[in-house]
Amino acid sequence: MGLSFLTPLFLAGLLAISVPIFIHLIRRHQGKKLDFPSLMFLRQLPVRSVKRLRVRDWPLLLLRAAALALIVLAFARPVLQIGAQEEGVGGDGLREVVVVLDRSWSMTRGDRWDDALGEARDVLNGLVAPDRVALVVFDASGRVVVEPTLEPGRVAAALDTIRAGWGGTQVGAGLQAARGILEASERSRREVVLISDFQLRGWEEGVHEQLPAGTTLVPVDVGDDGIGSLIVSDVTLEHSFFEGRQRVHPQVRIIRSGAEAPSQARVALEMDGREVESRTVELPTEGAVAVAFEPITLPDAGVRGAVRLEPQGAAAEEPFRFFFSPQQVLSILLVEGANAGAGNNPYLRSALSIGGGQAVQVRTRAGGQVTAADLQGTDVAVFSDVPLPSGASGSLLRAFIRQGGGLVIATGAASTPATWESDWDEFLPGEVGMPVDRNPLRGGTLTGVDRDHPIFSPFTALAGSGLGGPRFYRYRTLVLPPEAPAQPTPGGGVEEGARPDVPLVIARFDDGAPALAERTVGLGHVLLWTSTLDNSWTDFPIHPVFLPVVQEMARYAASEREAEPYFTVGQPLDAEFLLTEAGAPAPVARPGEAPVPAPLAILVGPDGVGAELGGEAGDLVQLPVPGFYEVRLGEDGADGTRTFAANPDVAEADPTRIDPQELILAVAPGSGSGGEGAEPADDALGNAAAAATLLQEGERRQGAWRFFLLGAVLLLVSEALVASRTRPLNRALLEE
Repeated sequence: MGLSFLTPLFLAGLLAISVPIFIHLIRRHQGKKLDFPSLMFLRQLPVRSVKRLRVRDWPLLLLRAAALALIVLAFARPVLQIGAQEEGVGGDGLREVVVVLDRSWSMTRGDRWDDALGEARDVLNGLVAPDRVALVVFDASGRVVVEPTLEPGRVAAALDTIRAGWGGTQVGAGLQAARGILEASERSRREVVLISDFQLRGWEEGVHEQLPAGTTLVPVDVGDDGIGSLIVSDVTLEHSFFEGRQRVHPQVRIIRSGAEAPSQARVALEMDGREVESRTVELPTEGAVAVAFEPITLPDAGVRGAVRLEPQGAAAEEPFRFFFSPQQVLSILLVEGANAGAGNNPYLRSALSIGGGQAVQVRTRAGGQVTAADLQGTDVAVFSDVPLPSGASGSLLRAFIRQGGGLVIATGAASTPATWESDWDEFLPGEVGMPVDRNPLRGGTLTGVDRDHPIFSPFTALAGSGLGGPRFYRYRTLVLPPEAPAQPTPGGGVEEGARPDVPLVIARFDDGAPALAERTVGLGHVLLWTSTLDNSWTDFPIHPVFLPVVQEMARYAASEREAEPYFTVGQPLDAEFLLTEAGAPAPVARPGEAPVPAPLAILVGPDGVGAELGGEAGDLVQLPVPGFYEVRLGEDGADGTRTFAANPDVAEADPTRIDPQELILAVAPGSGSGGEGAEPADDALGNAAAAATLLQEGERRQGAWRFFLLGAVLLLVSEALVASRTRPLNRALLEE
């Protein structure tokens, strides 16, 4: 242990102590002159000179000298050093410690969170001056809570306020935040203490970057507790109709992982906070089980549903919430040839009439002309091998599309595209040409299908979906405009920066010719099928895939989409999407018109607190906690209200873990080995520079100068009190 000074040159000020000593030694008593009326009775005596002097007021002298000494020492900035620290300057160097704490939903299981906080505090207790420490927490994203500090107490105080959240796990996000701290550090010893349950899915997702060279990664595993998981993974709602009323069939999927998890559980279904049915189920050791409930007749308004899972001998799990409401009736206008109604195309009518659980109303119209009454209340018009309307009828249909209506065009022998008005050019995906005849025995097949498009997304997970089964013996050519992309973008959208009305090819035949293309005009969708939807040019209608493809085409063109019953906590949602779901008009600017202003919208969370919701496209909103949210349009939702349910990420219940050593090899291959890239202290800073840094940080941490300065003030106050109580100044301070 030793005492050093950050600014030792100030010690020269100790010479000032000689000032009070000099004053005490040279100060002489001045005799007081007395006036007498007569000197006749006085005798003159010789006055001897003082040959030797000595200090009479030692307490006063010592107080003054000590006060000056303390002031000088305070300006010299003293540092109390411990021998072990001094040895570390030339050997181990200065430490930068980053505590990375997992606060994802999986950390709430068992005692994991309490154990994690205890481990973090143990790290703080193991620090010695002048170690510097920082705190990072992460779930789906990483965040620096406490910047690097020499005061572990700040980190300890932050740990008292942090709670495990509801987000998913991404270990890479936490390490990325720690990497930023370490890259800015000038210290040679850099350590990352990662406290987590080391879920495998938390490592497989996200970006993985190596830590700076020479960093030591210390994993602290709090998840090896043998706790299995039991969770509701999803809820499916199948709609049907009974006696004119909509009904919903809820089905719950429960996943059990690990033999330690309860093998039996009670599953309760709630509607608007009231339990309507419960089941007790036996669960397999590993795997899923489906629990179906009785059909429920829907009221006119939406219903807030929840599934509560109560494992045997364990605490109840967080309820799985969902929201559903009666579906809108899909109104379809089927326009056929002059003999419509005579049963000439039963395949198409049957496919359109079967809604797959959704209420569908199909009306037929003979000939190619439509009236305003035909389009009133219509969601999508399907033109099956008839010419597009012209004149006033064509203008009505084009206005119907711009305002959000859908149009599905199926070509054929009677459609005669050459006779269509030129006003249709901006509505069609391309120029429809003459028929192409394929081999009458083999025909053509569908090969280039965009399975990411909503029309074909139901076939994504099906390797043998049957889309390649139908044969097409004749279809019309379709020449796309030059600005159209050669391939559709994923999801059926348009490329960033492209015009929203650029045509897209959704499906192609095996010779590369377009089979299905779309174009967005205003608020509406136009789909063009280059073959027929009857059995005159193809055998498509007799294949099982005909029914779902036609249904999805009609739904997509009508912008009909089944409402999502729930979302995931932390899932980014487009603000414009939330507004549209609540009934707000889409903020689309038509040529020559100003954009439609976004309405006043309030997003109300489960706690009842509301916040204004912006309506700009691209603005993302996250639902931070589980529960029910409401988007209210206008004052108190007068213009519309939509309820959304949010649940934690079910993947967080997956107990599969990663070996921490594998993680070390991935992000810190030289961890603790001093391998290539390590920077020893004497190479990075030099012993002299390291010692200077040690003194600076030690002085800043201790702040001993404050105590020295306070002592000087107290001594000066004491000196004043002592001086006031000594003999009067007219008495001699010095004597022989």
